[in-house]
Amino acid sequence: MKDKATKSNVKKPIFKKWWFWVIIVVILAAIFGNTGAKDGVEDGVKDAINSTEQQATSDKFVEDVKTAISGAFDSDNEAITDVALKDKDLCVTVDLSKADPSPLTIEDLAISRTSSITDAILELTDYDSQWNTITVDFGDVGKVVCDKDSIKENEAGGRYFPSENFTLK
Repeated sequence: MKDKATKSNVKKPIFKKWWFWVIIVVILAAIFGNTGAKDGVEDGVKDAINSTEQQATSDKFVEDVKTAISGAFDSDNEAITDVALKDKDLCVTVDLSKADPSPLTIEDLAISRTSSITDAILELTDYDSQWNTITVDFGDVGKVVCDKDSIKENEAGGRYFPSENFTLK
């Protein structure tokens, strides 16, 4: 009888009880579950901040382009109707419908304006990472697409697109 009394008075160590291990599993799940969620939230916040900064830079770039090209055309008979940046394509839309190109053709005038517009944009070297192509769209007359890879530099260090690359599409 004495053996039975001794056995019942001896307690199991806490780590051998089932409820101890349930508590450990719940605590570990809570710790690792929160860590993953926190990382995901932090990544989402960083992505949102980066996206906002990129949008602000893009907006500033578009505004600076508008300012730079404002003197690249005859403001009485020609108009820049839109400047937009989408997927690293800077698109400048020009309305030549009221322009009198004589003694040139309207196509020659469009090519001339393309040169003036792109030269002004190429002076904005701080924004080179913002674009890969510049499209100057003249509506029914056509459009000219200039790729960053075709930029040339003159003796004075000025950048330009070679005029032989200007073809209306």
